[in-house]
Amino acid sequence: MNHNNNNDRTTPTSWGSPYNLVCTAIALVLGLVVGWLDLHITEVFITLIALLTAGLVLGLLQPVEAWRWPVLIVIGLPVMVAIAHATHMQTAEPAQFDIRVVLIALLFVFVGTYAGVIMRHSFRTLKSS
Repeated sequence: MNHNNNNDRTTPTSWGSPYNLVCTAIALVLGLVVGWLDLHITEVFITLIALLTAGLVLGLLQPVEAWRWPVLIVIGLPVMVAIAHATHMQTAEPAQFDIRVVLIALLFVFVGTYAGVIMRHSFRTLKSS
């Protein structure tokens, strides 16, 4: 069965399509939320779950070219650190940028995103059989 009809929101039409722009906005907002959360809690586990969940949501929403969601989500971490410094935001621990933390976060978001992609494709396969 061919699933590439024009009404399917996961077909690779254009990055500028309204649906992709909404998904991009969701990814950026989720990244900022996770970045804010990371600055205000001391439990790393909660941040990792938030990163996995954010990736999972975007992987489910738009599995096409899913590599972009982890990149957009993880951008929120250093952006929130910069905002914290610029605004003298009260944080749980001193806000500091560490590339190693960003790379580990990227790994977790990739896992969450591609788990979402696999789930989306599995649901579609089950539905069509």
